[in-house]
Amino acid sequence: MGNDRVDGSSSKLFRVLQVHAGLSRRKAQELVTSGEVSMDGEVVGDPFLTIDPGRVQTLRLRGHPISLVPPEHRAYRYHKPSGMLCSHDDRFCGNTVGRVMRAEGFVGYTWAGRLDQDAEGLLLITNDGQLVQHLSHPRYEVRKTYHVWTEEALPSREVRRLLDAMRRGIVDREETLRIVDGTYNPSRRQLTLTLTEGRKREIKRLIGHFGLHVSRLRRVAIGPIALGDLAEGALARIIGDDASALARLLEH
Repeated sequence: MGNDRVDGSSSKLFRVLQVHAGLSRRKAQELVTSGEVSMDGEVVGDPFLTIDPGRVQTLRLRGHPISLVPPEHRAYRYHKPSGMLCSHDDRFCGNTVGRVMRAEGFVGYTWAGRLDQDAEGLLLITNDGQLVQHLSHPRYEVRKTYHVWTEEALPSREVRRLLDAMRRGIVDREETLRIVDGTYNPSRRQLTLTLTEGRKREIKRLIGHFGLHVSRLRRVAIGPIALGDLAEGALARIIGDDASALARLLEH
């Protein structure tokens, strides 16, 4: 994690926020440009401002002081329920991941692996901006695995054709959508699909290409971390072998 340290050396403001508040690059830039960041009592609107953290007395994000001492990086599994919005704040919906995080004392944390509001399953909550970037950006090709239930029963003779087509790629709205692996459990009417890119509503668009409709969608793994038997709405710190597996991701 040495490249993320900004101790005593000049760095861009958004980068300081990434390291010390556990934000993604995009979110850090958005918060600065929207006037949510102040430095030594003055609102700063330029995320690319070069600063020396060693000379900054106070840095605040949405009024909350951000320590310029490098944080202890941690990650947690969270089982997001269906109906919850992946947003820090939303004027129309009070049921957000951000609200849960604040209630649980997660200051300076964000999540990797956004899910649609009607989807459920695994999110990784962390204060490690580099980890969020690595898990989220398509170029790292981190695998995400989903259980998908369809409203319609899939005839066994059609499943292989459907999965093979998904592996080759489906063109939708000038984007090529594809899976890297897929299986089907006919007794549960459940597909297991693994993807690496995570385009917007990708699974629903893949399924919809064949005239089918998703009735339920649950993410069960992100990279080496599995949802396992974590209860809906529960949080669990990632430690031991799982933490080591996440650290190894950042080496590549």
